[in-house]
Amino acid sequence: MILVKIGTSIRKLDKSDDIPELNVPNIDSCKLFNPEEILEEDEWFYIVIDEEHTSMITDYSKYFSSTCSTNGVTKSEFSEINLIFKNFNQEIVFQKITKSKRMVDKSILSWRAGKRKAERTVIEDGIELKSECDAYFDGINKLYFKNFRTINGLFKNIDDYYRVANSIEIDNFKQFDIIKFTSDFEIKTNNLRMLALLADDEDLDLSDNSLKSTLLTSYSKYPQQEFKEENGVFIISSNKSLTCFLKLVLGRLYTNPITQHQMEANYAKKLN
Repeated sequence: MILVKIGTSIRKLDKSDDIPELNVPNIDSCKLFNPEEILEEDEWFYIVIDEEHTSMITDYSKYFSSTCSTNGVTKSEFSEINLIFKNFNQEIVFQKITKSKRMVDKSILSWRAGKRKAERTVIEDGIELKSECDAYFDGINKLYFKNFRTINGLFKNIDDYYRVANSIEIDNFKQFDIIKFTSDFEIKTNNLRMLALLADDEDLDLSDNSLKSTLLTSYSKYPQQEFKEENGVFIISSNKSLTCFLKLVLGRLYTNPITQHQMEANYAKKLN
């Protein structure tokens, strides 16, 4: 069965169970979701749906139950579809429909092999389907996807899996005497992610004197940064300077051992 979402309502797409674009994806390579990491072309992220977040899936799966009565989509509703999803027993595939995928009074010129000529077709009200789904639930406890931003609005409370520093962690960070904020600014999401990584890493304690010494030594090797150091204190005045400081703390400034070039990384992963 194929269902669609129109606003907050769920409708049935009658006589459309044979849409090949809504098939279970072939996932050969996957990794646990990390907002800092960039996927390779054939990779997928996944998150594990725990008991507190089962409604992310049941909000959709319940409509496939034989006891659930779902009306068919009407002509007037068709142009308002924002999601198409299909079940394969317990598995579900999801494809988000954006305005750019809607086709209204579009002229298409296509080649007709049987007639051996090109013909013009007018699509009065259509939806362009992508060859791959945006999200896939494996029927057990994993939700696979490639772009968190694309699926963010589809699943209730999925933001819980997007770890950013909370207000307490931000306040604690500002209390370290090795840093000084000289202006009040709203911390951007990329910095909130790095602050969360810092808060979660037991090896990075900014109150530890040996770590302070290491940071000051490292800073002397990479002086061309947006933040400054004054009397052993790092001055943070903007999101840009905060980004640079956090990259220093998280080890994302380094010297290439092959070329000896000074490098900056957007993401780092522990190998041991």
